[in-house]
Amino acid sequence: MYDALENLYDGIAVYGWRRLYDVAEAYAIPPSVQPKLQYCGFILRDLPMVDSAAIRQEHGLPLNGPLIVATVGGGFDGYPVLAATLDALEQLRPSIPDLAAILVTGPFMPAEQRAALQARATASCRILAQADAFQLMAAADAIVSMGGYNSVCEALAVGRPLVIVPRQTHKVEQTIRAEILAGHDLARCIHPKDLSGLSLAEALDWALSCDRVVYALRV
Repeated sequence: MYDALENLYDGIAVYGWRRLYDVAEAYAIPPSVQPKLQYCGFILRDLPMVDSAAIRQEHGLPLNGPLIVATVGGGFDGYPVLAATLDALEQLRPSIPDLAAILVTGPFMPAEQRAALQARATASCRILAQADAFQLMAAADAIVSMGGYNSVCEALAVGRPLVIVPRQTHKVEQTIRAEILAGHDLARCIHPKDLSGLSLAEALDWALSCDRVVYALRV
C-alpha cells in the first residue's frame, strides 16, 4: 500500500485534525509520503443559523434553562441510549429543575420502542421521530449522540460539549473516535456495557458545567 501512496498519488486528503489523530504516526507512513498528506478538518454542511428561542418555542419547551439534545442517527439500535438519557434527566432534574430536552429517535427505531419513549415525554422533554439534528444541536447546551461521523462532526462544529455512546459492531470506528475525543477532554465516552442513567447523568453533568466559550475555542 505504501508503494501505491508514493507512486500513484500526488496528494492525500485526510478527513480530520492532525492534533487529534496523526495518520502518519498511527499508520507508520513513510517520510517520503508524509508531505502528500493534507488534513482537511471535518467535512460537513454549512453551519445552521439558529434562533435557540425559536427552536424551543417550536417544540413547546421553556425558554429558560439548559437544553440537552440526544440523537441516535437512523435509530434502529438507539433505544438504549435514549432510554438511558431519560433516566439521566430524571436524576439531573432535582439539581437542575429547569432542564429541557429533545430526543430524536430516527426513522428506523421500532414503533414499540418509539412508543415507549413517547410515553415518557413531558412538557420539558420532547420525543421526535425525525428532525434536523444539526439545527437542534446548534440550539443545545449539551449533546448526547452515538459515534457516527456526521453526528460527532456536527456536534463539534457547533461547539457543544457532547457525550458519545459509540455503536458496538464488528467495526471499531465509533469507539476509536469517541475514545480519542474523550482523551482530549472534548467529549465523554460511555461504552454500551457501562451505559446507565447514572453514568449518563454524570457525563451530562460534565457537559453542562463546561464553559461553552472556552470549549468552542478548543474545537
